[in-house]
Amino acid sequence: MTKTVADLIEAHNPQGFTPFPTIAEANQVTKPRLTIVVACVDPRCSVDKFIDFNLGVLEGEMVMVSRNAGGNVRFAVRDILLLDTRFVIDELVVVHHTDCGSTMFTNEWMRDTVKARVGESHWEEIDKIDWGANTDMGDSVRGDLEWLRKNQVIRDELKNTARGFLFDIKTGKAEEIKLA
Repeated sequence: MTKTVADLIEAHNPQGFTPFPTIAEANQVTKPRLTIVVACVDPRCSVDKFIDFNLGVLEGEMVMVSRNAGGNVRFAVRDILLLDTRFVIDELVVVHHTDCGSTMFTNEWMRDTVKARVGESHWEEIDKIDWGANTDMGDSVRGDLEWLRKNQVIRDELKNTARGFLFDIKTGKAEEIKLA
């Protein structure tokens, strides 16, 4: 019988678990250096599978990952602002990947598909949603970096130093995508 994720969580045995420090405990030692990576929810693009955070990440440094469909930075703004207010983010990295599901639909198709599932009274709300459809993932990374540079609520030091990468799911290589 196949187990669900909920079954796996219930079966988890914390014996031998080493507790993590609380945020207050971590802040007592030093203000942690924080990097946030914005990436896609696709499990093939799980950044901890292709980035070895043990290389160069010093004790007390934290790497947090904000994931959403397509890895769209606009959908991660809430996370970025919350973390930057609480910890002060030192580095912002955007990672998209090849063969992304966000290239498999258009915004119009998504609107029509969702509208077919919900009552007409919700159509106005559906029309306001940016579904994050993409046609070229390199252009998508560039678009996210351009959007960041123009954003008025993210700190200048953070948005002006943000970097973007395109992860190739076939080769395992990550190519840096730069603005022209």
